[in-house]
Amino acid sequence: MSKASYFRSSGFNPDLLLSSSSEHSISIASLPAFLRTLLVMDGTVTKALGSWFWEPIQIQSIGNDANDNILQREVILSGKHSHQNFACARSEVMLSYLPEPIAKALQEGKIGIGELLRDKGLETYRNIFDIKLLTQNEAEQDELLQQCSTSSDFIARSYTIEVNMKEAISVTEYFPISLYMGSN
Repeated sequence: MSKASYFRSSGFNPDLLLSSSSEHSISIASLPAFLRTLLVMDGTVTKALGSWFWEPIQIQSIGNDANDNILQREVILSGKHSHQNFACARSEVMLSYLPEPIAKALQEGKIGIGELLRDKGLETYRNIFDIKLLTQNEAEQDELLQQCSTSSDFIARSYTIEVNMKEAISVTEYFPISLYMGSN
């Protein structure tokens, strides 16, 4: 795989610039501390969001389509009480690489991937391979991002989750920057 690896051994990269396809860029150092933490962590985003914003996080399934043993998911992670959208995500799941109860739960779309893997105690490895900026103009072309936030640039991070040394899941998470600006 020719994808770069980010933050494999360190969460600190002071020179990293995140660029958009429209050639805008932002320094990772200028992002709010919690957003930087979300970008480098290899744990469960749902758990971190719930702890930071101090409310249960619900998974709203926007799309959950399976064919040829591949599940395509689109979700929004929002606060159960505030109804604030904290992030959204797209994933592609190779169902045959997962134990049947986990594959079935993901197809039902009621729980986050990381939360489910942690709950079931499945050993996994996450490899962050892309982090980029999406400007508000770029986000306007994306229906999922518009449902998540209509007035923000986004930081996107993509990673794979390996199960039994196979890339079972590919995830891209989108974080609306404006939401995190006042959260330090």
